[in-house]
Amino acid sequence: MKTLEMEPMKLIVSIVERGQGKDLIRLFTQQNVLHHMQCGGKGTATSEIMDLLGLDSLEKDVVFSIGKGTLANQLMRDLNHDLRGSLRVKGIVFDMKLTAMAHVTALAILAPVKNEQGREDTMMEEGKTSSMILVTVNQGFTEEVMDTARKAGARGGTIIHARWAGSESAEEFYGITLQQEKEIIAILSPSEQRKEIMEAINKAHGLKTEARGTVCSLAIEDVVRLG
Repeated sequence: MKTLEMEPMKLIVSIVERGQGKDLIRLFTQQNVLHHMQCGGKGTATSEIMDLLGLDSLEKDVVFSIGKGTLANQLMRDLNHDLRGSLRVKGIVFDMKLTAMAHVTALAILAPVKNEQGREDTMMEEGKTSSMILVTVNQGFTEEVMDTARKAGARGGTIIHARWAGSESAEEFYGITLQQEKEIIAILSPSEQRKEIMEAINKAHGLKTEARGTVCSLAIEDVVRLG
């Protein structure tokens, strides 16, 4: 049976002012990036950094969008150039390659999007300069984690409320009790600072501490600041 070769897919993450997520979703949909999930988040940046970035509120909309790699690349270019002046949205947008996806899911995402003839994807593959650090901790420890991260060089982060959905075997393996209510802290960091930030967080707030923290990072393809 012949296997259908899929075009690489990308995840676009947008962190914008509360209430502006729907505007971004509408724009992305017009650009043929059609699949989105929106949730609420809370920023942790200091007032000085918020002033520097032109941000007004700590309350955030976090939008996860999935689309074809070529469309995501074009969208990121347009956000950085042609669309920048027309957007009344403040925040940050970055994208990452998806390394795997269920075949049926990929078909569902690709089906509504017609192939664009005559367009070449000219974005060059370069060394990744930014990383997204994801820290999952028990509720009530986000401020302590961010204090540690800032001392290691982080400028701010976004908090997303979550809930543990793993199996009891994880608790048995680590010999700990995992709290159900969790908070995810997403920290955008220059790649050269990533290791220091992650090590500091893991040392102070890792699985053997009351925070029960886990830390990982993802390479960021491109970053666009809006507003």
